[in-house]
Amino acid sequence: MDHKSDEEEKVKSFFGDTVVTYTDKINFKRFDSQESYSSFELRQLFKSCDITLVNGNHFEGQKQLLFVDDRKPLLKKVAKIKNPIGVVFTEGKEALSEDLLKEKPELAELPTFRSDDLKDIASFIQSQSVIKPKLKGLVLVGGKSTRMGEDKSMLDYHGQPQWKHSYDLLSQYCDEVYVSVADKKEQFSEVKQLQDKFIGLGPMSGILSAFQEDPNAAWLVVACDLPLLSASSLNQLVNARNPQKYATSFKSPTMEFPEPLICIWEPKAYGRLLEFLSWGYSCPRKALINSDIELLIADHEEEMTNANTPEEFQKIKGLL
Repeated sequence: MDHKSDEEEKVKSFFGDTVVTYTDKINFKRFDSQESYSSFELRQLFKSCDITLVNGNHFEGQKQLLFVDDRKPLLKKVAKIKNPIGVVFTEGKEALSEDLLKEKPELAELPTFRSDDLKDIASFIQSQSVIKPKLKGLVLVGGKSTRMGEDKSMLDYHGQPQWKHSYDLLSQYCDEVYVSVADKKEQFSEVKQLQDKFIGLGPMSGILSAFQEDPNAAWLVVACDLPLLSASSLNQLVNARNPQKYATSFKSPTMEFPEPLICIWEPKAYGRLLEFLSWGYSCPRKALINSDIELLIADHEEEMTNANTPEEFQKIKGLL
């Protein structure tokens, strides 16, 4: 909320019946709008943000950074101090007043900063907000296996069905692992099955159904037709995970694009995928290409290899 804006500035930004303007300022981009936004629309505008800074004089934040400035005495706003995490002293101020400490003695224990210590303040704010959502696993087994001629999830490369091998791999990183299926099947009865609730969308069905099951979790998703995939690549993926991005993914060695089926999808990706679906796109790779993601170069590119035909099955089987 800015009290300094005036009619002249409004005239400069809008012409006639213009409602929204977008300006490329070279060093940054700027939107100006005459529309009012509901709380839901504001969520959409800030959907990619992990931290939102608000003016505590007008809005209540989950955590509060208190600025000590004679122009805005904190003692007058003591009722608004509910969850302080730090104190920032403006120029000329070095201590909290005794009257304020009588009202809020806990403030004396908080970390303090000078207002010109921008890097330290930024690092502190980030340290208070970076939380990795819990990681759950999802093995995609719902493909039709048309070229293979038999169910790829049941092929034996490692002395057990491939779906079980993938399941065991993910269990090293996730407390909960699900098998994604179009319909529940007896062959997967020993583990948790996650039935598609979005029909006819291919891999997107499984990923969206997982987020519907738990929208607050991050999902480590792997396809079951990756017989060379090992803990080496999954270690790289999990260790390089960036929860501030929509996803962490490997670059496909064959197409130079992100690989959506060896990927960690963060909770914020749920709305992003639904947004792409609303535009008519059901390809998770397209969502990755057009989103802010952590893209990795695989240390073991051969582990990204799919097996889609009997010939590829025999070839890979011979390598193991």
